[in-house]
Amino acid sequence: MLQNQPTFEDLELLAEVSRLLTEIDVETVLSKVIGLAARTVGATKASMFLHSEGQVDWSHVFTMRNLQGDESVKVVSRVLDQGFAGWVYNHRRGDIIYDTDTDDRWIVFPNDPVIVRSALCVPFMHEEEVIAVVTLVHDQPNHFTPYHLRLLTIVANQAAIAIRNAQLFSNLSQQRRQLQTILQSISDALIVVSVEGNIVLVNESGLNLLGVKDFDTALASNINSYDDADMVFQPITGILNTAETADETRWSFEAYSQRLKVDYQGTMSQWIEPTVGVMGYVVVLHDITTLKDLSRFKDEMLRVASHDLRSPLALITGYADMIIIDTPDEASPVHEYSDIIKRSVDRMGSLIEDLLRVERIRSTPLELQAAIDPEALVKQVVVNMRLPAEAKHQKLDNRVQLEGVPNIVADIVLIRQAMENLVTNAIKYTPQLERVTVESWYDTERFYFAVIDTGIGIAPEHHNRVFESFYRVPSISQTEKGSGLGLSLVKNVILRHYGDVWLKSEANVGSEFGFWLPLVK
Repeated sequence: MLQNQPTFEDLELLAEVSRLLTEIDVETVLSKVIGLAARTVGATKASMFLHSEGQVDWSHVFTMRNLQGDESVKVVSRVLDQGFAGWVYNHRRGDIIYDTDTDDRWIVFPNDPVIVRSALCVPFMHEEEVIAVVTLVHDQPNHFTPYHLRLLTIVANQAAIAIRNAQLFSNLSQQRRQLQTILQSISDALIVVSVEGNIVLVNESGLNLLGVKDFDTALASNINSYDDADMVFQPITGILNTAETADETRWSFEAYSQRLKVDYQGTMSQWIEPTVGVMGYVVVLHDITTLKDLSRFKDEMLRVASHDLRSPLALITGYADMIIIDTPDEASPVHEYSDIIKRSVDRMGSLIEDLLRVERIRSTPLELQAAIDPEALVKQVVVNMRLPAEAKHQKLDNRVQLEGVPNIVADIVLIRQAMENLVTNAIKYTPQLERVTVESWYDTERFYFAVIDTGIGIAPEHHNRVFESFYRVPSISQTEKGSGLGLSLVKNVILRHYGDVWLKSEANVGSEFGFWLPLVK
């Protein structure tokens, strides 16, 4: 008689399958599932093909006979394409082959040592997706019954959850290992802390910064506990203690580690989970010691330039004057040589002053900012520049439309110097008897200042570089002397005042240099 009612052994089987839910290793789950299924229906052999996103997971294929490499791939591919397992996968339901000799769904391979006369195959379904197919066989026909199919289908439904859980855990473990590998390869120190300051993730560089030897010690500590040990953590704890009431979501800071003797550029960003909110903060510290050393070296060189070079230059000028005095014959070439020496010294002195001026603009806080009337400032600049223009017999036009303009907040000395630099350049590179025009206007957001000339102009390929320090257009540098710092100074001044510069120019036609600054609201 065919069995239709579950036995005590069947109930024990379902209990064993339920216990698989606690397993987290994919290999263990699959092995136990195959063993339980084969034992349940008295199968002589079993095979399982695990699927992931519609593809065979070749790392988890269990076959009835020992197959190696390409042979295994060929056999499994054919079975899934033309055989019984493929039929079950495509129809998404289990079935029985009562006699393999009369069912063309069963594929017989040459020299197959496994005798198969009946087969039972079921899909393992999870959320409407086939995640595995198990095939059980016997060497006698009509061995499997519809009861076996129903029982194994129930087992498959339970085991599918266990398989998927193990897969998810395996994927998470793999992703965690990949993340850990990536983090360890980052040279920057990375520390992730909770909102309470507890360290939840750290890489090798971060471990070194914390001064602890192992990850377990670091992950069991709070970032606040390191505050007194090294001042490098003070900006981090300061942000952490005020972050809840701050509007920012990302912070930048510089810090110095006394213990490691290392300068850091740090960033700190919120770690946010969409359904929860702020979970903590990600801290990245980049070693900028080399850049700081270069900056300190630059400052030292500028100090040398500003102090130690001025005295020798003054001495050279003084001796050049004495040579002229001691050479009463004005026709002597010595006078010409001395003049060349003095002009070269003056040029070197101007270059040093320009260097120091640019550096002061870059590094000095804008403490002298005040509300300025742009209209009055532009008029003053035009008055100041009329004499240089007249010296070259040029006409300096004034097209100022600033009636009712709001104030700007700026360092009046620096802004006037930037304006006069632009006008001076226009006069310098514009031929005699030509025209230089100063234009100024405003809109609801910005104040604009521009200088337009009819001079030699600049070809388009040089536009992107003319504001760089020391860059001079080759065709211009051959005819006019200069340091290449004037436009760099202008740009630095304007950027420090939250504005921007522009250039419109065409070779042999003329140029327009200008800038804008934000108005006071």
